[in-house]
Amino acid sequence: MSWQPSELRAALGDARVVLRENVVLAPMTHIRIGGPAALVVEPYNEEAAAITVRTCRELEVPLFVLGGGSNVVVDDRGWPGVVLLLSGLDALVRDGTLLAAGAGVSLPALLRASREVGLAGLEVLCGIPAVVGGAVAMNAGTREGQSFDRLASVTLVDADGEIVEKKRDELSPSYRDGGLGGAIVVQATFDLYEDDPGKIFERFEQSLKKRNATQPVSEKSVGCVFQNPGDQPAGRLIEEAGCKLLRRGAVRVSAKHANYFVNEGGGTCADFLALMAAVQERVRQHAGVELVPEVKLVGQDR
Repeated sequence: MSWQPSELRAALGDARVVLRENVVLAPMTHIRIGGPAALVVEPYNEEAAAITVRTCRELEVPLFVLGGGSNVVVDDRGWPGVVLLLSGLDALVRDGTLLAAGAGVSLPALLRASREVGLAGLEVLCGIPAVVGGAVAMNAGTREGQSFDRLASVTLVDADGEIVEKKRDELSPSYRDGGLGGAIVVQATFDLYEDDPGKIFERFEQSLKKRNATQPVSEKSVGCVFQNPGDQPAGRLIEEAGCKLLRRGAVRVSAKHANYFVNEGGGTCADFLALMAAVQERVRQHAGVELVPEVKLVGQDR
């Protein structure tokens, strides 16, 4: 490691952050895989997040943002730089039909808050185990819709560590990609519409029942491993290629949904990557389709 945590501590000065060294990341991810981060930084306001980004850039410290940990697999060796946790950015503010949420607000908390004040439009995100920042950054969604459908604006920290605000029409999201160019979401504002809280709750329940029936929500996974190639569901291609219950080590393809990989306990990043490669090869041979990962792989390129 060419930098020292003490050097970054000194450079951050009195910024409102909490710093922790040598933190194992596996418990912070849904699939429970990953080694230690050299330093975890938790800012408690947007400016502290911006200062952290600027400082890491100046000191040439590698940095990545860990949100809810629902779509990431961290290398078994961990991460050699800074992991930025935005859980302290958890404010929720309503202004008419606009609902602003900090990056660290979980989607379940956002949906509960919208229902309680009778604001609808976010039902399509029901059941996604993510936080607002990550959901917007990757344009998370379901078959019914995606995060950008109701996005009005987003506050970002850009690569230079500057805080900028972008309106929805200034952005060009695509499938599972918010198109933010590496900028970090610190707040998102959604434009919703008024509806009866009881009706909103009914739609929440319907979405959750459907998700629970078709996806292994109670198991340790990262959600969908691969993007859907065009109109073809990746899960169907994987199942048709005979991959259901295929395993490498302690990681296997889910019996309930073939585009989910499940850690049965003690699984490693090496197991996950080996299973990804095996599934890609079988689908390539069976259907002539190259599956592209949707999951974010952290630290594997060092």
